[in-house]
Amino acid sequence: MSKIRLALIGVGDMGTGHAMGFDQIEQCEITWVADPSKSNLERALPYIKKNQPKIVSDYKDILGQTDTFDAVVISVPNYMHREVALAFLERGKHVFLEKPVAPTLADCDAILEAAHKAKVILQIGLVYRYSNLYRRMEKELSGGRLDDVTMMWCKEFRDPFPPVDWFYDSTKSGGALVEKDCHHFDIFNWMIGAKPVRVFASGGQHVIKDGQNNWITNSYTHYPAKHITSTNIVDHAWVTIDYENGSKANLGLCMYLKPRNLMDEGLEIGLIGSNGAQMVAKQDRTIDISGGPDMTKEHIDTDVVSDTYSGGHTGSQKQRYEFLDSVRTGKEPFASGEVGRQALLVALAAEKSIKEERYVYLDEIK
Repeated sequence: MSKIRLALIGVGDMGTGHAMGFDQIEQCEITWVADPSKSNLERALPYIKKNQPKIVSDYKDILGQTDTFDAVVISVPNYMHREVALAFLERGKHVFLEKPVAPTLADCDAILEAAHKAKVILQIGLVYRYSNLYRRMEKELSGGRLDDVTMMWCKEFRDPFPPVDWFYDSTKSGGALVEKDCHHFDIFNWMIGAKPVRVFASGGQHVIKDGQNNWITNSYTHYPAKHITSTNIVDHAWVTIDYENGSKANLGLCMYLKPRNLMDEGLEIGLIGSNGAQMVAKQDRTIDISGGPDMTKEHIDTDVVSDTYSGGHTGSQKQRYEFLDSVRTGKEPFASGEVGRQALLVALAAEKSIKEERYVYLDEIK
């Protein structure tokens, strides 16, 4: 079977990870890399060891070469998602698009409509859906371990976004809850398995404040630390989501830890079931299940190696394999465009709730 030929559009932090990961997969060939940043290219290209792609600074230079690639992997800033994705979807190319789908619902819907019209694969980079750990959690739920999920929570306490201006401009990123927590809202939607109905959120700026000289450092980025003075995104929030079946979920966000989250639990995502049992995931590594009818306790150390590559994000390599499989077979991705849209709706409602200081119903979001 011939290899699936890929064009990588954007090789910043996320795009470099994709360059590393897809380079290791025999079923594909990287034929193009596009990025306007010389420093991004200089950093990413050494990780591409098994392929010999052509390099361009502008993705538009590839649009006339559609016979040289089958699919694109788009890792550009959020505000560019619509422009770049539509350019390739309208040419009938399969698309892996980093999360969130877009910073606005209008942009999101334009992307989904274009993918539907072109009858191609659109997979969103909601990487947790491909994680061994979170798939194991869902397996426990499907087996009835908690009966119905009645409550969920997520503690997303971390260091700031990378020191790049667009992250701190909500008109470009969509806001902190759109850019970062679409991941976690998707986990809520997935595990609860019901329609989110309304959101109440409270948030603001505690430390990284607009108009002051904020020295921004980040533990995982390759971009150098710098001062950012203009920011209109929140650096903390509490978000409560009500679901159609009566379940509720709560997310706590803090974006100013130094140097990063050093607590033993790290990222913590928990569930409580109608049978009184609890299940808690910590550090994207372990699951603890306790209580319920048999009043037992179980600790599960999950496989954190096979779904990733070279220490990348949990689920990151498995999502690449499954994207290629969808391209080859036509199977709808587990992280489909509609899945991404549902997570975006919750995030947009949370951003609106903070601004307007009220409950926001998801059917208000247009």
